[in-house]
Amino acid sequence: MSLKIRQTASAQDQMPNSTLNWGAYAINAITAWSESTGSGVKIAVLDSGIGPINDVKVKEGYNCVNDNTDTTDRWGHGTMVASILAATHSSSLGIWGIAPDVEIYPVKVMDDTGTVKVDWAIAGVRWAIEKQVQIISISWYVPDNRFGDLQRILNEAYYDKGILIVAAAGNNGANGVECPARYDSTIAVAAITQNSQKLGMSAIGPEIELAAPGENIAGILPNNIIGSGNGTSFAVPYVTGTAALIWEKNSTLTNKQVRDILQTTATNKNTPDRDTLYGYGVINATAAIQTISGNLINNPSPTSTPNPNPTNANNNPNPTNTPNPTTNTPNPTTNTPNPTTNMPSGNVTDPQNSPTSNTDPYITNVIISIVVISIVIIIIFSVTYYTKKKAV
Repeated sequence: MSLKIRQTASAQDQMPNSTLNWGAYAINAITAWSESTGSGVKIAVLDSGIGPINDVKVKEGYNCVNDNTDTTDRWGHGTMVASILAATHSSSLGIWGIAPDVEIYPVKVMDDTGTVKVDWAIAGVRWAIEKQVQIISISWYVPDNRFGDLQRILNEAYYDKGILIVAAAGNNGANGVECPARYDSTIAVAAITQNSQKLGMSAIGPEIELAAPGENIAGILPNNIIGSGNGTSFAVPYVTGTAALIWEKNSTLTNKQVRDILQTTATNKNTPDRDTLYGYGVINATAAIQTISGNLINNPSPTSTPNPNPTNANNNPNPTNTPNPTTNTPNPTTNTPNPTTNMPSGNVTDPQNSPTSNTDPYITNVIISIVVISIVIIIIFSVTYYTKKKAV
């Protein structure tokens, strides 16, 4: 993630400024707003806090870093994410959020130097579950925690509580999708440029599910300052916002059904199927809304996906067993984010190469079948041979 200050621009009377809001045009959000603006959808933005800001409707929040209710953003990252997602369309700053009428719940899991710790993240997800939000927005990453408490609490949120989770794939180029975006319970979001190509820093990997704008993205910083940024952090709110538009349009949908609509209506970029650069393609808000408006999904029956790692929501994870990332993020000297800093990151282990990963059950069954068939053939051959020999 990188941020820089931009000059303030006036809001447009009828249409959003195409320079400040190029991302909204790229995902066809403009024509979707006549049908939906995300009204009533509850979104927890797990980040560095939000505000002070005038143009985002902020609800109650929680500070996981200091265990209080002060969610003031002294780093700037969370405010940028929230403004791209939910800035009102009457904003005097000219930033139009993808879902301007959603309810934003700020959850501070990032400290004032841009550092995220796993136990803060776990506490944030738990708080979001308690508030019964519909979507959790994650624009950061931490060291691999696939077999730890972070994955378990996210699995609980997605599989058991029906919460949609959208996460930044990471800004490490070709070095693989970061955690928690690499979990099955989350939507891993890659970033594209203004030329609709993969952003150079955007992570690559089989876990990539969707792509969204992530270059020169304009947003609002604390104290109502216009800024811009690059990276998968700022691609996340485009996907989160589109999911909110879908949910307002049809509130009976499950999180899995919303996820399916996002996938099937995405604008394919590379191959007919999913690929490692763009996933299923670039998010398309209008196509998603038209799918619902066209009655292609009409009174869907609820679906249920079992949680692969069921957990008791009342059990508190042990922070001492959870690794915390060590970051070298410079401490900004002002309330404006440092333009050269990156999101907190950690070492990523490919699950296919992990010594703790399990063998695919299908492969195991095939091997066992081959062995059994071989043994049967040997026995039949031996009996036949012995019988013939005895007869002679």
